[in-house]
Amino acid sequence: MKRRLFQRPAAQRLPTWAELTAMDNLMQAWRKVRANGGGAGIDGQSLLQFESNLEANLRALHRELIEGIYRPQQVLRVYVPKASGGQRPLGVFAVRDRVVQRALHDALAPFYDQRFLDCSFAFREGRSLHDAVAAILRYRDAGRRWVVDGDIKDCFERIDHELLMAILAHDIRESRILDLIRRFLEAKVFNDPEGRLPGFGTAQGGVISPLLCNIYLHAFDERMTEGEPSKALVRYADDWIIQCVSEADAHAALNRAMDGLAKLKLAVNPYRTRITHFEQGFSFLGVFFLRDEHFYISPGVTAPAGSPVAGRAPDAPRR
Repeated sequence: MKRRLFQRPAAQRLPTWAELTAMDNLMQAWRKVRANGGGAGIDGQSLLQFESNLEANLRALHRELIEGIYRPQQVLRVYVPKASGGQRPLGVFAVRDRVVQRALHDALAPFYDQRFLDCSFAFREGRSLHDAVAAILRYRDAGRRWVVDGDIKDCFERIDHELLMAILAHDIRESRILDLIRRFLEAKVFNDPEGRLPGFGTAQGGVISPLLCNIYLHAFDERMTEGEPSKALVRYADDWIIQCVSEADAHAALNRAMDGLAKLKLAVNPYRTRITHFEQGFSFLGVFFLRDEHFYISPGVTAPAGSPVAGRAPDAPRR
């Protein structure tokens, strides 16, 4: 029997529309939004301003949801630097929309989490980057030392709305829940200088986006782990590696990954995807792996107690 990496939660069911939109649920969502902090959205309303008239604001949201007239406001786009260089676009939703999105996320996440595979580590309760690192080390020590270091090109921006909605419709029977998800997918970006292709993308910065990404890439996880005892996938959102026992297996795994992503209308980034080996070293999730060692090198990644930390990774042997 395949060993689980962590304890699965008790079986969960999808909520009804009444449960999702209940005032108690919206209040719980608000508490999480307030705890997360963040600035105002397009309407200029801060968390403190929303809280100053909390009961009325939540009742207004409840009424709009029940009556079917709720629509997310436009999204502010900001750019934050990425550890690997360049900038990552983030969407800032209005506070009221963050409350609804949090309620939606918390209603769906337990159901989908019980379906996700052990190879998926990001944005899941009870799982962390350190669990992903531990899996990499375990596979390495089991002899899987050839590595496909993969990157999906603009994953969040290229998620196909119709394909995602078809995936969701297999499980979600409440049309109002599906409509709410679609409204968030189609929310307009107020200050997007590049423009977004209609029908594609989910705004990073929204709490629902990582969950939708995991749902979308679940088929990729299944394809890459089915009947492949010599290969092991570790995926953290749109970052992933496949560990193999031989170079030939690694090339086959890369081809399989490219085919699996193509079925999702996604593609690997050819400039950031390669086949390598632990002897040559590679960086993944802010951790540098070299031979039988690993070093936490990203300023934004905290090493667990007892793990080596380095200001920079040791020089890797040249090819």
